[in-house]
Amino acid sequence: MSLIKAFNATQERGFVPYRKVVPEYKTLADQALDHERLVGIPKRFQAIEERLDNIEVTLGLLRKAKDNDPIKAYLAPLCSRIGQIEARIGLEKAKSAEPIDLPEIIVPHELRILKGKAGKTKNRKFEVVQKRWSLWKAQHLAGIPLNAIARAWGCDHGSISYAKKHGWIARKQTRKDYL
Repeated sequence: MSLIKAFNATQERGFVPYRKVVPEYKTLADQALDHERLVGIPKRFQAIEERLDNIEVTLGLLRKAKDNDPIKAYLAPLCSRIGQIEARIGLEKAKSAEPIDLPEIIVPHELRILKGKAGKTKNRKFEVVQKRWSLWKAQHLAGIPLNAIARAWGCDHGSISYAKKHGWIARKQTRKDYL
């Protein structure tokens, strides 16, 4: 049969799709695998559930051992009592009008921050600022909080924080700094 006759024959018949033939042993093997999967999944779930039960039992025993610790049973009431005493002492100190023991803050008149017109400070010469910062450093090392130092000197606590950030060392301003 020539190609033209074969072509014409398929044209008259119409398109016939080719079927893929699967051997019977392959379909049986697929069915067996599907059956094993269906049977195996519950077994796997059962194994997982058994492991979870074992873990829960172990955790329960560990929690019980932790809760039954004799040292913890002895220390728990002591710790709560210490907490109550500390709270009472804190309240008593807060109620008392006694000031907190802080060293005296010395503010020399020549080193004070003098306010000028429009909020500008007058005494900002390098020597004055360096002496002021060294006094702030000494006061800070004495244990005085930055806010208390700022309040005594009549300045913002940010000024003292700035000095601390720069190592309590002032630097001379040059013409280049102004530009």
